[in-house]
Amino acid sequence: MTNAVLRVVVLSDVHYASSSAVTMTGGDGGCAMGVELVRRVLEDARLRGGFDAVAILGDLLNDGTRPESAADLAALAATVKEAAGDKSVLLVPGNHDFYPDMVYQAFAAKPGVHEIKGCAFLVLADRFAGDFCTRSQADRQQLADLAASGRPVVVLQHNPIYPPVESEYPYMHTNNADILRDYAQAKVLASLSGHNHAGAGPIEHDGATYITLPALARPPHGYAMLEIQGPELRWEKRALKLDEPGLWDCHAHTQFAYCGEGISGQEVIERARYFGLAGVCLTEHAPQLYCVKEDFWSGRHIKEPELWRSSQHSRMAEFRAAMAGLRCPTVRIGLEVEVDKDGGVTLHDEDRDVADILVGAVHWLPQETAGLTDEQVGSAFLHANEQLLGYGVNILAHPLRVFSWMNRPCPSAVHRPLAKLLAETHTAAEINFHKNPNDPAFFHACLDQGVKISLGSDTHQLFQAGALWPHVEFLRSLAGPSDILPLLYRPQ
Repeated sequence: MTNAVLRVVVLSDVHYASSSAVTMTGGDGGCAMGVELVRRVLEDARLRGGFDAVAILGDLLNDGTRPESAADLAALAATVKEAAGDKSVLLVPGNHDFYPDMVYQAFAAKPGVHEIKGCAFLVLADRFAGDFCTRSQADRQQLADLAASGRPVVVLQHNPIYPPVESEYPYMHTNNADILRDYAQAKVLASLSGHNHAGAGPIEHDGATYITLPALARPPHGYAMLEIQGPELRWEKRALKLDEPGLWDCHAHTQFAYCGEGISGQEVIERARYFGLAGVCLTEHAPQLYCVKEDFWSGRHIKEPELWRSSQHSRMAEFRAAMAGLRCPTVRIGLEVEVDKDGGVTLHDEDRDVADILVGAVHWLPQETAGLTDEQVGSAFLHANEQLLGYGVNILAHPLRVFSWMNRPCPSAVHRPLAKLLAETHTAAEINFHKNPNDPAFFHACLDQGVKISLGSDTHQLFQAGALWPHVEFLRSLAGPSDILPLLYRPQ
């Protein structure tokens, strides 16, 4: 095994049932949110350090005998492929999946030995007779042969191995005592299981670390990050539901966003509440409400202000009507505004009353940047922000993203001047992981100046709504042991 750090996302018991009436919390009828929960896990893991492989420990389906099972497996597999790309997928079927071969075919995966960054994983598809599971002699021998190579081994299976589960239901293998001896003799580094929805461990027994994953289908929707480096193993339990009270997401888009995919304001609110937020701001691009899609995405509305000033394509009246019924103490309405080449902010005076908060953004610099040095671009950036913040926005969205969009480095010289502008105008700086470089140096400068911090999911798809763990973790890394709530901007 090499000394490279291997990071594996581990999850289990999705119990996906697309036909289930239970959409949020799972339950005996299965979890209709299974595909979304898997996507949330992989996105959360990506934004919190990334990963090298995904391990799924069985019961992907709630009932593999249902007519829609093949389609449900295909939906899960497509989600994993989209979110994990070419990362390795280690897959164990569970008793609820019923047909292991169908599971492996859907994911183009297989059991057996997998080597990733020098670590050997033994993926075991134990066969079930009803609810009873027995480890085959062939699989026991496979472990012995693998251990003979002298490499540490991680074993994956559906049923838990240790500690004992006291229950009338047969959680453990029928030959569990033999398996425990096998793992001790093979000097197994870790044993990963699911099936027991409460989860257990990590706990060491006879030299091996045993971990049982909680069910992803059940609140608080737990998963884990496994890190292996040489003979060292680190294990971090995570949950999708937030445990930090009082958090607001001040930047979530709606069905009116050209950049949105299958979202609505009502669904965003439901997800935000379910995943533990105190409140959410439905914040829409004002120029998208004034312009056609092509003019916005080309940035023409910045270069040609008459495009947003004209009422020819305005959808503001429709946005007003749709949002009016959603506003309440835990839901605020926001508009995301920009600065055009004339120094105007992309919001008509008569529409200012639509928004409880204004979120400023620099998606394009008003002036042409071709031929400018990095220093000159930095000066143009600060000038655009000075105009924007002078208008009286509450939050500066994705503060440094425009440099990424221009494929230019962000000059560190802009950090302190921008933080000073934010402090002088009492504008919050947004932590935003949607294509935005969250530079710790910039946010340290903001905190030094007393600038409030806003958390923005920048929701464009439902799996992003209420998903603020990366933001919380990043802010905690800046604040140290301090309570983060006093640092946060929240709408009045």
